[in-house]
Amino acid sequence: MEEVTREIFWNISLTGKIVMYVVLLTTFLGAPLYLAYHWWRRIRVGTWEHRFDNLPERFRRLLFDAFGQGNVLKEKPAGLYHLALFVAFVGLFIGTGLITLEHDTPLHFYFGPFYKVYKFVMDTCGLILIVAAGLFLYRRFVQTPAVLEGPPPEQLQDNFENRVGYGLPLVLLLAIGVTGFMLEGVRIATNPESHPGWGYMGIAFAALFAAAEAGPGTHLAIWWIHVLIIAAFFASVALTKMRHMFIAPLNIFFSNLQPRGRLSPITDFENAETFGVSQIEEYTWKQLLDMAACLECGRCTINCPTVNTNKPLNPKKLVIVQREHLVQKTPFLYQLAAAKAHQAAGDRSVALPVWNGPDMITEVATEEVIWGCTTCGWCEEGCPVNIEHIQRIVDMRRYDVMMESRFPQEVTSVFKNLEVNSNPWGIGYDKRANWAADLGVKTLAEDPHADVLYWVGCAGSFDERNQKVSRAMVSILQTAGVRFAILGIEEGCTGDPARRLGNEYLYYTLARQNIETLNRYNVKEVVTHCPHCFHTLKNEYPDLGGRYTVYHSSEYIEQLLKRDLITPQHAFSKRVTFHDPCYLSRHNRRYDAPRTALEAIPQLQLREIPQSKTRTFCCGAGGGAVWKEEREGSRINQKRLEQLLAATPDTIAVGCPFCMIMMDDAVKGKNVDEQVEVKDLVELVAESLRTRETTTKEQDA
Repeated sequence: MEEVTREIFWNISLTGKIVMYVVLLTTFLGAPLYLAYHWWRRIRVGTWEHRFDNLPERFRRLLFDAFGQGNVLKEKPAGLYHLALFVAFVGLFIGTGLITLEHDTPLHFYFGPFYKVYKFVMDTCGLILIVAAGLFLYRRFVQTPAVLEGPPPEQLQDNFENRVGYGLPLVLLLAIGVTGFMLEGVRIATNPESHPGWGYMGIAFAALFAAAEAGPGTHLAIWWIHVLIIAAFFASVALTKMRHMFIAPLNIFFSNLQPRGRLSPITDFENAETFGVSQIEEYTWKQLLDMAACLECGRCTINCPTVNTNKPLNPKKLVIVQREHLVQKTPFLYQLAAAKAHQAAGDRSVALPVWNGPDMITEVATEEVIWGCTTCGWCEEGCPVNIEHIQRIVDMRRYDVMMESRFPQEVTSVFKNLEVNSNPWGIGYDKRANWAADLGVKTLAEDPHADVLYWVGCAGSFDERNQKVSRAMVSILQTAGVRFAILGIEEGCTGDPARRLGNEYLYYTLARQNIETLNRYNVKEVVTHCPHCFHTLKNEYPDLGGRYTVYHSSEYIEQLLKRDLITPQHAFSKRVTFHDPCYLSRHNRRYDAPRTALEAIPQLQLREIPQSKTRTFCCGAGGGAVWKEEREGSRINQKRLEQLLAATPDTIAVGCPFCMIMMDDAVKGKNVDEQVEVKDLVELVAESLRTRETTTKEQDA
């Protein structure tokens, strides 16, 4: 009876086996060692940053987001291609390991039903590998999408990695699959004792080799070709962009566990010799690891507002050119480290070398790029390996502002207004509560035991359009019987625009003043309709000693609805599309509450668009951009309006005062303000609570 198995290493001499093991082990182990030596030496020049907290969560991310391909699958079809390639590669790797166990250990399982299933699984993995590698090659070199476009050649180092790109490793993977089937087929055709099992691809290839009357010599030649191709692929992992196989999981493991969009504070203004980052080595080791981990997949550009409106900032290209700058500067950094070591040992005869290469900010990144970011966070949302773009950009802004006094001209008045009157508009701080003069709203000074502080924010206090939102929020709180208060003239700007524009010291000053006020009143709960205030109060004030329970207006309205403290009664029979604010939905994952609030309004027809929730598209106001001119490309707010109009809404609902400003400007700029209105969700809820007569009188006023 024929035995269902095959002889391992049939037709291969002992010398051949030894050479194979040496070649494969050398390349397989050499690749990670090479990467560790070269890239760790580069990464360690960065400043220290603690990234070893909450290890259980870090291992969870490693398991599900890296090995489980959780991040990769967010984008299709490329995500499916990558998953298929990954599963096939891992499957073939495990299958090869099983053969090694059978041949080199006392274990014996490679026969019978196991062998049949094994051959079927291995053939399937091989087929998937070929198809996936072929699809990737087609996508990269035949029908190349815009997201794969890289920097111009003059911005790249002329090295092996940049010359071959992903092309070589993908061709090698394709060749591994094809030669694997050829090897299986010629073995079946030339060795009668080699059972095909359920290896359907091997059987098909065996027919071809049998027809060609192939012999053991053909088998031996294909075997060596297959071995050498595998060795070449292992080597390519260290020498090409395939290094992400090792570095990407590390980057995910060490990724930021803080809320997205939270900026790291400067902790010691008194003793710091410089602020921000102007040299590549001033970044932290994790920021340098980000550069090494970049896949160059371009997902960070899919919903990037600057890329989609043809502006200079492209987050993918910025990461690449900074990585290239790091590679270019590496020999100098090693020389600098050696010279410093000599001087530290007392040898003053060794002078510190001087860098004569390009300046990282003005020549590598460029000013237009670093000042174009709206900090919307899509780049970090889209990145499958958790690269942290925003902090790196703001670090360069901090250097520009605090060390060089170099920033867009229009920002000058913003900084001055914040310093003098604690608001970007520059209106006297004593007028901050004028919007509420006739509403009977108390301040915390008048009612220090109020249950909730309503943080109005600068826009809600000084911008005429957003003052209507503040009044609507007050009416909701009063209807619900909430005991609340405002700070009035004691409220100052949270510092968000100053911080995102790089003026960290001004942010620090404003934040400390607010925290002192809030702590003096022993504030516990805060509600605000501004996502930027929400994000800063909730996620960034704790660094300075300000810890409060903070709600966005939509969250608080949701609570009031659940507690039956308010009940929307009057119908709003219109089509409504909600524009998710970046700092609410993407940075803070608050996208259900706004919809709950809107859906509570009778007859309101809520219509969704693809660019919503965590995939929302920026209105163009964040990162201090609302105060700057858009000099390049088209306007971001008009691009966003086009997306929203695809849902044919009667009303565009917003949940942010700056989104209100930008979308209101967009509908007027597009001359559709007679067909589409822009309203805050707070206004819509408030109108549904009140009588139509009262609402009409207030609108007329």
